[in-house]
Parts: sequence; C-alpha cells; structure tokens
Amino acid sequence: MTALPVEFSALRDRLEAESARHVGRRRVNGTVVQTFRLDGAYAPWTVHVAQVGMTNVAAALGTHGLLAVLRPDVTLLVGIAGSLKDDVLPGDVVVATKVYEIHGAKVSATGRGARPDAVETSLALWQTALHAEVRRKTHFKPIASGDVVLDAGSGDIRTRLSTTYEDAAALEMEGFGFCKAAQRHRTEALVIRGISDRADGDKRAADAAGGQRLAATNAAEVAVAVLMEHQPDGTGTSRPRRTPKSSTGRPPKPPTGRTPKPPAGPAPEPPARRTPPASGRPWWKGRARTAWLPLAAAAVTLGIVLQSCVDGGPDTDDAKPLSGAPTSSLSTCDQADTRLTIAASVDKSEPLRRAARAYGTRMADGRCVQVRVEDRNSGEAMRALVDGWGESDGTKPDVWAPAGSSWLSLARAAATGKHAEQFPERAEPIVQSPLTIAMPKPMAEALDWPERRFTWSQLADWAKNADGFWAQHGRPEWGAFKLGKTNPGYSTSGLNATVAAFFAATGTSEELSAAHVDDPGNRAFVKSIEQAAVHYGDTTLTFTSNLRQADRNSPQKAMSYISAVTLEESTVAAYNAGYPCGALNAGRTCARTSAPDTPLVSFYPKDGVPFSDHPYIELNGMSAARKAVADDFLRYLRSPAVFAERFAPYGFRTHEGKVPAGSTVLTEENGVVPDAQFTSMPMPRGEVLGHLTEVWPTLRRRANVRIVIDTSESMNGEIPGTGDTKIERLKQAEPKLFGEFTGTDHVGLWKFSDAYALGGERDYKELVPLGPYTEKLPGGTRAQLLSGNVRSLEPEGATGLYDTLDAAVRAMRDDYDPQAINAIVLLTDGRNEDSQSLSKEELLRRIGDPSKPQIRIFTIAYGSEADEKDKGGRTVLQEIARAGGGQVYDAKRAETIEQVITSVISNF
Repeated sequence: MTALPVEFSALRDRLEAESARHVGRRRVNGTVVQTFRLDGAYAPWTVHVAQVGMTNVAAALGTHGLLAVLRPDVTLLVGIAGSLKDDVLPGDVVVATKVYEIHGAKVSATGRGARPDAVETSLALWQTALHAEVRRKTHFKPIASGDVVLDAGSGDIRTRLSTTYEDAAALEMEGFGFCKAAQRHRTEALVIRGISDRADGDKRAADAAGGQRLAATNAAEVAVAVLMEHQPDGTGTSRPRRTPKSSTGRPPKPPTGRTPKPPAGPAPEPPARRTPPASGRPWWKGRARTAWLPLAAAAVTLGIVLQSCVDGGPDTDDAKPLSGAPTSSLSTCDQADTRLTIAASVDKSEPLRRAARAYGTRMADGRCVQVRVEDRNSGEAMRALVDGWGESDGTKPDVWAPAGSSWLSLARAAATGKHAEQFPERAEPIVQSPLTIAMPKPMAEALDWPERRFTWSQLADWAKNADGFWAQHGRPEWGAFKLGKTNPGYSTSGLNATVAAFFAATGTSEELSAAHVDDPGNRAFVKSIEQAAVHYGDTTLTFTSNLRQADRNSPQKAMSYISAVTLEESTVAAYNAGYPCGALNAGRTCARTSAPDTPLVSFYPKDGVPFSDHPYIELNGMSAARKAVADDFLRYLRSPAVFAERFAPYGFRTHEGKVPAGSTVLTEENGVVPDAQFTSMPMPRGEVLGHLTEVWPTLRRRANVRIVIDTSESMNGEIPGTGDTKIERLKQAEPKLFGEFTGTDHVGLWKFSDAYALGGERDYKELVPLGPYTEKLPGGTRAQLLSGNVRSLEPEGATGLYDTLDAAVRAMRDDYDPQAINAIVLLTDGRNEDSQSLSKEELLRRIGDPSKPQIRIFTIAYGSEADEKDKGGRTVLQEIARAGGGQVYDAKRAETIEQVITSVISNF
C-alpha cells in the first residue's frame, strides 16, 4: 500500500528499475491496482501496487478491501514519515518492528491517561530486510502512527511521543490501520518508511528541497530489496500458501515435468484469485518463465499485493489454437527434428513468435518442423544476407520478415554471385501500416490537428527553420522544432522518411534516380532537414521508449524531447495503448503499462504516404519440408482469426492494407485517422535506394561523441563456448565501432578501470582527444589512432564507473557543439567498484541537470556479469541512459557485441 502519489510513483519506478514487467491495471473493490511481475532470488512474484489514501482509517479500509480479494502471501506499506530521533536523518529508512497507535487515551478530571495500543510486524519480513543488500542507512525500530502531521519541535503531541512512545523512531499516519487489517486477514505485513523531514517545524523547507521524493525513493528501494531476498512459503518462515481450487472444488494436480506453455496475446486483466477459467484450464498454465518449481511462486500487496507469477494477465501468451483459425493441410507432430527460422523486425517479432507457438509443430515431407522467430533489425539482416550470413550472425533464416519490401529491393541490387540467388523477386505482405508524422498531441493541436493536413515540403520547411518555430505558434516554452528520425541504413521508417525528404525536394519518389540524389541542391535541402534531428537510432523503439521517459519525468512532458517523429501508424496506436516501445515486444522495458500522459497523434502528408508492407520473404534454397511449412504458416498468419488475435490489437492493418472492421485501436481517439485520404508513395528502385543509403552519412547531422571503454581486469574473462576473451571479441568488433563516422564527425576515446591500475589519481585515461574523425595527428589520422588504441587495450584493475562517467559528461559539456549530436558511448562489463566515488544518485543528478547542455548517453552492458549486483544486469546502466536521454543496449551475451555496437552507432 501507498498513501501519496509520490510514494506510488517511487515504488513503480523502483519496480521498473529492477526489470519488473507491468502486466495490468484494474479495480479491486473500487481501488485501482497496478500489477507487475518481478523475479526474486527465491521465487517469482506478482506485485500489486495500490494507493489507498491518507489516515489509519483509509489505510485499514483500503487494505481490508484488497486483501479480501487478492489474498496475498505478503503485504507491505511503503512510503514516507517524519523522524522522531536525532540519529534518524532525512533520507534514512525505518523498517518498523511494531507500530503504535498514539491516540488511545482515557480523559478524566485527573488528566489524560494514555492507553497505548501496538501491533507487531512480521518477524520474517523485517529479518529479511535486516540482511537484504540496500544502499540506504536503515533502522529497525518501532514507529508511531496517528492522524496528525507533526511539524513542531515542541507541544502536546511531541511531549506525548517522547514519554509514552519513547522508542518510536518515526511518525506517520497509516501504519496502524494497515497492520490491523493485515492481522485480520492473517497476512504477513511490514511497514517501510523513508524519512522526509525531522518533524520539527522545517517540513515545508524539507519538502521544497525534494525530501518527500528522496524518502519515497529510498523506502521503495528497501521494499523491493525485501522482495528480491524473501523466501516465501515453506522455504522460510512465511505462512503456508493457500492452495487454489479448480472449478470442481478440488486442488489442481501439479504439472508433470513438462514446461508450462506460455499463454498468448493480449489477455484480460489478471483474475482476482488463481482459480481456473471456465474451460477448466489449470491455473499453472499461465505465463511461466521457468519450469514448475517445487517452491510455489509467491504474492505481495505493496499497497503491494504479491501473488503467484503463474497468474494470467494482459499480454500473457496463450498457445492454444484459435477458434475460427484455418485448418492446416499439415498434420501436427510431437518431436520437432527440423526448424524453420524466421528473422523478423522487432516491431512484429513478438506477435509472430506467439503465432508460431500457437501454430505448433507440423509434419511435412517426413519431417516434424518447428517455427522459430528471431529478432533482427531490417537493415542489419539485409547486410548479413547480402554478405553471406557468417557464423557470428547467428542462425541463418529460412524466411526473412523485414518491415518493408524496400529491403528486398536493396538486397537484390547489392548481392552478387551465390548470395544473390537466395532472394526471390517479390514477397507477400503479412500486415501493412502507413508511415505517419507523429507529434505529441498538444503540439499537433497547436497546428490544428486533426483538421489540418500538410505536405513533406512543409515539414521540411519547419525542420529547416527549427529555431523559434514554436514561439511563432504561441508556445515558446517548447523551444525549437525537434525532429526524430531513425537511421535509413537500418530502419524502414528512416529509409522511407529519407526518400520522402528527397521527394519534397524533387517531387518524385518512384522515379527518383541517382542523379536526383547526387544533385547538390537536393543534397543541401535534405541536409538542412537533418539538422533538426535530436539523434538517430536503429529502430523506432529507441524514440518511443525515450519519449515515454520524457513524458513521465519532464515538466514539459513529451514536448521536451521531440516535436515530430516519423513512425508507422501501428507504432502510434500501440504507444497510446500503453506499449512504451510502440509495439508488443519482449524487451524488459517494453512491457505494457498505463497509457502515456501525453499521447501521440498522426499526420498523413497529403502529397504521399509510404507504406510498410512487412513482407514474408521465403529465401530460395529451403528444403521441401521447410518450404511446405513456410507456405502453410503464411496462410495461417493471414487468416482473419489469426490477424484479429495476433496483429490487430497492436495497430496493424490487414495484409491488404485495410483497416480492420470495427477496430477499437485504429481510431481518432487513439491518435490515428484511419479514414484519412492520402496517396501511397511508391519507393525507388533498389539501386537508387542503395545509393541513397551510401550518401546519407554525408547529409546527416554530425556527431560529437566520446567512446568510453571499460578495461578492468574482468574484461579478460572468457566468453563461454568461443575461446575468446571479452576484450578480444571487442577488438574484433572495432571496425563496427568507428566504421560509420565521417570527416564531419568529432570522435574521442577514453579507457577506464581504477586510478591505481592507471598510475595516477583518476580512474580514466584519455587515449585519443576529441576532434575531427579524419584529422591528421602525430602518428596518423584520428581514425587510425582510434582503431589502433582499441586494438591495443589491455585489461587491468577494478571498475571506477561513476567518477569516470561524471568526468566524461563534464568534458563533453566543455566540448559541446550545438550543431551536433553530443553523446557518450559507455561500454562496461561490471558495476562501480570505487567505494570512494560519488554516489549513483549524485551522478544521475549531474547527468540530468536541466541547467546544463544535455549529453546523450548510450550504455552497453557487456558480458553476463555486467552490473550483476542489480537484478537483470541492466538497472544502473538503464538509469544512466535514461538520465542522459539515450538508450541502454544489452550485450550480456558477449558474443553479440558486433551486432550491439552496430545498433549503438546507428544513433549518430
């Protein structure tokens, strides 16, 4: 339970920082409950978070109403309090061993006689907190609870507290009512309070200085640490778990050694209790990320209610066959001996993956074939196929499903010899979606959306005259017109948008020629548009996730980050439906959450709209069995029932490009105009597209980037199964690290470990100073020195992460270029090991300081132990990237470093 919005938001943020997945929102007895999935050290948890309001009465009623329905294993009250002790300071955390109710008394002619009441908290829970790893000073003491806000150093209440409740360390307003309700339901309970002020008359000043937010954040950290370390059920001292009953009233039998099938597609909100659906489907066949554990998964109410992770919920994946789906001409089989691999763009890979699980294994030409879907960026997959798909590229696909057919045209134009033979002449679409110009709704309404239409040329003019654009529309606080655009070498929306920019200059798209691309005037026109780009990226997921973060944290909401971004219509619809990455996606930070505060809306340029047709490209050379299953799976995907279940909920149009009848997703209320009239913009020939992508690096906004590489001793660790160390594999990836930069870019290189290893007073060392990429220096060009220094790196020492990054940010601000993308690329395989460094909180504050120029930070978690102290291995790096308006990249499988570096450098 939480009482205040600041407590609720801090708890939500901490859960997300620990890679918890948001899976639903519903009302329980009138209280809104947000539900998350969290992996603990001993069991997975379902975490229900609610805000029940202030005072003990409100807490008691709210807690009772939730516990009656949710029946959790553990319940926590998480929030803020005022200190009653000199040694309990603002920022500290108090874990209550018991809670006093301070108002009980008998008043008579002889005076007031206190009648103190108290309730104990869970010994098992506060013992877990005692041994959990937290970075906050934590006290294990009683607290006092009463319907009073104390903001005075003297007086009746203060006297009563110091005499009758002398051992109480803090005062708050909900703990007693909360604990009483938990006691009534025989649920283990704990109260965790961050200290926001001294309760001594200076509360207003403490609140103004951010005391409440700090206290709530620290309490949330301790609460989640308790969950990460708590041993539920029979493994610790928690109470026995209630056994859910089946519809027959008998306990369900546990599954037999088979891994439960994941559930499918967007599902209803989680049921209040773990009872089976009407069909009799056993409750344990909900989503489960591991096989059945003898230890049952556990549950909490944090305002938390945690329940078993085997519950169903939104976006859980159910592999059961769909009613109304076509009957396959291929029979099912049990043991797959052949795999059909599909390499799919990340905007639709998860729906395809779920469809493949539901489709099952099929018998063809005497083989039992299983369909497997893997995420592959469209441009990256195209290059790998054209070059021959090496061992480091992973499993070679049988079917390639990029976001647009332009990639097939590019591949056919670029491939030679036997590599060219694999590409068919054409392919059929799976689904379709038009490219739109998406804007935060307040900005769009300032331009008269949805009535107003504009052209690509008008958008170009806005980007070319970005400074003061919004001031001309009465909103100077929005600053310059900022454009979001992905890299056309990797992303379909970026490729389409670049074609549209040349279309704005020439008036032609399908007949665009190499001469058009080479024309100096056309190039200058496109280059002037690119100067409005905030940064680039390999997929639109980079922009939508950053947009959501800005929407949550900035006073100016989404408008502080971007003015317009080229996105598919489906991405806009999915983003507004609560998918932070603009698509159903398996990424930890992409799980569905609440709708954004500031939705996006779509403009459809009236002079031409490119379509992403999401082709299903069956590569030549498949075996007869794979070919039969590939053909059959496409028919399955395009059936009305499969489309309705797997693709329509995420904003896609049918394979014919039609808006689904009665769609509740593609609506004006959801930011799109499905009946907008526009002309489809055809794409140029593959040869012209190839020439355009070669020319684009000379047109894009220049980069001003420092590469900062961890060279601590752990980089000598061997990558399992490869024979390479991490540093050796990084050296092999060096061409990817610098290969995209041009003469207009400024690039520098640092390494870091610790001051002792580097023989100085700093944890870092500059290897190549920041400057023009092709500039001649003593010893060679800067490009040659960058490459040579990376190839000569030798690991030693510990990881001085925080001080290094702080210094790098300061250096970049000293070298800030307002006409460039100013950024840091940070690669590390560990966590901060310098105990004398500044704190993480201070580092994040400095990175995100709104009074200083923003330096975008793109972090790479390299190797399986990267940042291992934080659950999921990405938490701190994710926070750093968010504070810097960049993105975190996962190279936890160190052998993927080349692919990850390619994705990172595509931002420039």
